[in-house]
Amino acid sequence: MKKIGIIADDSSETRARVILYSGLEDKIKREDIVLIHNGNDENPTNKILGILRKGSGRNELLNPSRYRPDIAYAKIGGEPSSSREIYSFEIIPIGSFSSEEKLSPNRLIIKPRSPVYLFEDEDENNPCEIIKNSCKKPSYLDAYIEGHRNWKVPADADYIPHHVGVFGTTGTGKSWFTRKVLIPFYLKNDYKVLVLDWSGVDYVPYFKDNVISISQIMLEPDSIYEFFADITDNFYNAKTFEEIMEEFIYDWNNRIRNKNEIEVIKELEAYINRKIPLIKRDDVKEAVERAKRRMIRKLIPEHIKFLLGEMAIPLILSILEQKRLIVIDMTGPPSNVRLSFFLTLASYLHRSMVKGQNLNLALIIDEAPQYCPFNPEGIQRKVTEEIKNLAALGRKHKLNLTLIAQGIAGEIGINAAVRRNLNTNFYGRLHPLDVTQGGAKDWLEPYGITADYLLTLEDGRFYFAGVMNPSPVPLLITYDI
Repeated sequence: MKKIGIIADDSSETRARVILYSGLEDKIKREDIVLIHNGNDENPTNKILGILRKGSGRNELLNPSRYRPDIAYAKIGGEPSSSREIYSFEIIPIGSFSSEEKLSPNRLIIKPRSPVYLFEDEDENNPCEIIKNSCKKPSYLDAYIEGHRNWKVPADADYIPHHVGVFGTTGTGKSWFTRKVLIPFYLKNDYKVLVLDWSGVDYVPYFKDNVISISQIMLEPDSIYEFFADITDNFYNAKTFEEIMEEFIYDWNNRIRNKNEIEVIKELEAYINRKIPLIKRDDVKEAVERAKRRMIRKLIPEHIKFLLGEMAIPLILSILEQKRLIVIDMTGPPSNVRLSFFLTLASYLHRSMVKGQNLNLALIIDEAPQYCPFNPEGIQRKVTEEIKNLAALGRKHKLNLTLIAQGIAGEIGINAAVRRNLNTNFYGRLHPLDVTQGGAKDWLEPYGITADYLLTLEDGRFYFAGVMNPSPVPLLITYDI
């Protein structure tokens, strides 16, 4: 290990600054991991693992708000003295430790003048191995600490069912990260993986032998009911029309058997026509007739065909038991049909967990704002509620939800009630809207990670934060494509 400096004035148990030795300002960088011998080298009070954030360079002779000879000299192109320059970094303590013990929160004041050492690649002591000692169920992501390819990132697999969020603006590599890092991590820790690929381009082309189209899947009557409720604005608030539709839908699978989409629409219209003469009140008859005409005009055969699938959810999960990974290609139908499928899936998983089953399943939801936006409307309200229910039960029954989104909060983010259930998060380059609407900025600034830094984060880099990270301080990680 290399000695790089000493602790400066005004330190505490949770913050300190290291003054770098001369010449090291060109070599030491943000996100480097350091070791503080608290007090001195010979007999330190404790040893503290920390990470460098918020660098600073100061030369009081060049203060632009005060006239000095050195300022005048600089104005005419001269090069002022560097003798009074000070370079420093803030140190965010990861934890205190001794010998082989696991990390614990540092509760002692970090003493000024304490020596600071830099971990290097060739060192026998790897800081990730020290961090790993805090895991209940140690495992590794197929990723490494930024700048240190040999430092594999430890993760606590015991917290997989506490749910995961992956956030970053377009092009940050969220889908690559999920495919190359998270999916292998789930699989090697005995979780099956079910991916919902909303656009059909982020996962489907990479797992061609494991793809099932949404058009093949049989929906439950409850989900089909939600679809019709959505396209008719809650059945146009005509109670009798809603009751007629409900009767038809709850025998859906028998009524559609061996029919194509056009025949199904004709069968539905004929069924309503048979019911209208049985209505006693003329005004109610007229309301039902109007509602029928409006609905039939809206129904498109291409949409109905996605409600005619024959593969039930139990069969899909049976195939998943064998293959361990399945991708559902969600492309084709309108969003309300896709969300109706999700309600069918969620209902089955919910019933299984209520019966006491452990699922050992990671459900990856790409384009999460399509399911649970910050302000859900129509069928999205039901979907958002189902995701909250799955998250609550999943922690005890080994169901992991992994939600992927461009933004965290506000118009580009996901519903706050859902977001509160995500206890491990990976933050890529920040979307500008998240700077004003909160999200990663609020969650990461206490650890010295500022919004302006997140706005310029390189593609493929993510801050790993939350309970699955044995380090209480977010770590900047990356991966090989």
